[in-house]
Amino acid sequence: MALDVVRFRKLVALDDSDALSRFALGQALFQEGGIEALHEAAEHLMFANAKAPAHLATYHVLGQVFSKLGRNSEARDVLSAGCEKAEAVGVGMGHDLGPAMAKLLETL
Repeated sequence: MALDVVRFRKLVALDDSDALSRFALGQALFQEGGIEALHEAAEHLMFANAKAPAHLATYHVLGQVFSKLGRNSEARDVLSAGCEKAEAVGVGMGHDLGPAMAKLLETL
């Protein structure tokens, strides 16, 4: 397991409205990779994306989760929105994720 799912579950249990904790748990579940983990990851990442839409990494990971789940239309929507946000950021603050998201878009 690349990231500590148990630790992130504990953080979410402390404050389930915290977007960063939900992102971290979603990312950890994505790294775990099983189908159930991917479905749960999507839930946490969708919450994080709605709560903190400026967090570009959420778009990137959520797009990958949707893609792995075969939810390509949703993946395209999320990645397109992430690319637009990345262009608006300029340098730093996740701007480097724009090309990565664009590359993922090309595969869908």
